[in-house]
Amino acid sequence: MKCPICGVEMAEGSEVCSECGCEIHAGFGVDELLANVRREYDAWEKSPPNIVNKSIGAITAPIAYLLNPIMKRVAPLLEGVISGANNHIAAAIDGVSGGIPDFENMDEYRFFKWFTDADISAKNWKTAGLAAMATEGGALGAGGIFLVLADIPASFGIIMAFANKIALSYGLPIKTEEAQIAILKAISAGSANNIKEKAAAAHTLRVTESTLQEKTWQQIYKLSVDNFLSTEKLIVAVREILKKLGVTITKKKATQLFPALGAALGAGINAAWTADALEAVRQYSRKWAVENYTKHTKGQADV
Repeated sequence: MKCPICGVEMAEGSEVCSECGCEIHAGFGVDELLANVRREYDAWEKSPPNIVNKSIGAITAPIAYLLNPIMKRVAPLLEGVISGANNHIAAAIDGVSGGIPDFENMDEYRFFKWFTDADISAKNWKTAGLAAMATEGGALGAGGIFLVLADIPASFGIIMAFANKIALSYGLPIKTEEAQIAILKAISAGSANNIKEKAAAAHTLRVTESTLQEKTWQQIYKLSVDNFLSTEKLIVAVREILKKLGVTITKKKATQLFPALGAALGAGINAAWTADALEAVRQYSRKWAVENYTKHTKGQADV
């Protein structure tokens, strides 16, 4: 079997091309790609949070009474991060070259090539986000309760910045409220501390899909270039998401109430959180890209 992108012969049963990193192994056709991406998304949706995130509940249980006052103050801090969303968007646009291609006039081969490059770019941004969050967690994790309220918006801001870079890699119109709501819902699903929380957040993310799929690629391009996000309207729309996310993040940061533990665990917990949160954004964004290409280019009504 040959790689559909670079033509290199792939080993029987191989899922990734050793030459170009292409993960499109089901056959050179957008229908196969769509089925493969949906299958990977479904597998992500059903998979539990990583072992570090799953352990958060056990860590926080003995000090739950200390967290309540902090939780009440976190959501407004997250709203403050959202109010600066245009800064994260500007950083994402500066970091992703090439802009939004003309998908409506792109044949399948060129789309496959673009999609493979988008996969590579998104994985690189995820790796960079992990490194940034591990550094931030190690630095502020030693500050105990005195720094935790500074650490939470700092961590959330880093995740938002890299989430936008990943989303833009797949062509999402990140200057729109709809895209920012989807990104926040994906982060919420990826931040869950157990499978029940993740399933609930993932369900709300699926509801968002239909809104973003209504726009043609030309409309998406125009929004990606010309639009200016109204952060005031966005905050109103996502306030409930931020409240739930604030509780989840506070639990993740609970170890910082004890400086000795915070210094040791801050980097690891940040990295585990980032891995799940950014993977959620990546899975959502890549499925969105293929479904939109299929719907608006091939005219498939069942997407």
